[in-house]
Amino acid sequence: MLLVGELVLTRNQIVQNVARQTDTDLIRASQRLNLIASELQEGVMKTRMQPIDHIWSKLPRVVRDLGLQCGKNVRLEMEGRETELDKTLLEAVKDPLTHLVRNSVDHGIEAPDARKQAGKPAEGVLTLRARHESGQVVVEVADDGAGIDPVKLGAKAVQRGLVTPDALARMSPADILQLIFLPGFSTAAAVTNVSGRGVGMDVVKTNIESIGGTIEVESDAGVGTVCRLRIP
Repeated sequence: MLLVGELVLTRNQIVQNVARQTDTDLIRASQRLNLIASELQEGVMKTRMQPIDHIWSKLPRVVRDLGLQCGKNVRLEMEGRETELDKTLLEAVKDPLTHLVRNSVDHGIEAPDARKQAGKPAEGVLTLRARHESGQVVVEVADDGAGIDPVKLGAKAVQRGLVTPDALARMSPADILQLIFLPGFSTAAAVTNVSGRGVGMDVVKTNIESIGGTIEVESDAGVGTVCRLRIP
């Protein structure tokens, strides 16, 4: 990959210099070099691209096992499994994506009895979506669970001393949702081997930002939550 980068750089320098020349044969040769270098660069990039299903294929078992452990019925749906991503980036998002999936099953989707009381099917649905959008790969982890109540979330943050009451009063619901990314913040009622250890979402955000990506959260209380990764 480094050699291809050097070739492309040299190609660019040659093309720029030849553009100022009048030798027809030299101009044709530089155009040919430009074409070959571009095709080689494209070919190398394609060999590095892998479908996101390479990491998604391991998630059905994660969801099934965690659902059994938590006493929940969860159906996993996937959209855009063929969406390709550079293999280095793919490896970088594997752990954050797995954590988001585990978090949705543990925190987001309710137990069957609670879902029935809320007028929902006993089976919860967790949906993974991936697509190319404006030069980025967008990956979503969406559940139809309890959602996040900004009022309860804000109160928890104040209780933990992570934000002052005055600061909370000036925050919009969208801003309050971002509090889940503060280090040490957790809404879990009890510490388990699944979550509630005060680590996780802040690490997810840090890992995604380390590769130039961003993470967004949208949630409606009682309806569900969407975590959206934008990866360059």
